[in-house]
Amino acid sequence: MNQYLKKFVPIADFLGEVIGSNTEVILHDITNYEHSIVHIINGHISNRKIGDPITDLVLEFILTESKGDKKFICNYNSKTDDGKLLYSSTFFIRNDKNAIVGALCLNSDYHEFKKSLSFITSFLPNYIDDKIVSLNNIKENLSSNPQELTLNKIDSIINQFDVVPSRMTTDEKTDVMAALNDCGVFNIRGSVQEVAKKLQMSEPSIYRYIKKVSL
Repeated sequence: MNQYLKKFVPIADFLGEVIGSNTEVILHDITNYEHSIVHIINGHISNRKIGDPITDLVLEFILTESKGDKKFICNYNSKTDDGKLLYSSTFFIRNDKNAIVGALCLNSDYHEFKKSLSFITSFLPNYIDDKIVSLNNIKENLSSNPQELTLNKIDSIINQFDVVPSRMTTDEKTDVMAALNDCGVFNIRGSVQEVAKKLQMSEPSIYRYIKKVSL
């Protein structure tokens, strides 16, 4: 654990005590994406543990905000491997040069609340609140499996394009590679092989595209 994260350990413990057992508190050290979790409270929420990987969305946040000055991102929806619905927020931990070196994440379980809410609103069919609708807008998938994390992100990006991989033009493949690169997929070990399989391309070709979109 790097020195900047160590001072957040007691803060994470404090939050875990104050907020209660329905909220998971996690410290991520981003020097190792595949084993980024270095401290966790209430891990029963997502069934993750120390040594598990960073999520696709937190990785994307870090890459997009690495050159900015945003302090945190609040109130987005996420989902666990077993389908549990969570309400999440991320605080960026920066070093003296303003580079993001870690993240403090809160994941609150509202799965039971949503089930109760669905029951109540069944009696009020004409009442639809924006907040209720937003509960179904899942932004992040929490997984303890690095390969699953990679595959989910690759699939979600490829599915944004309306062309099957075998029919993609060079420009379309370039767009896919740029999107994958921008969200940090290629920072995860084994991602090149998985992308090559999904796009029906050779690994050397994938590396050439990565070089092209990284210029």
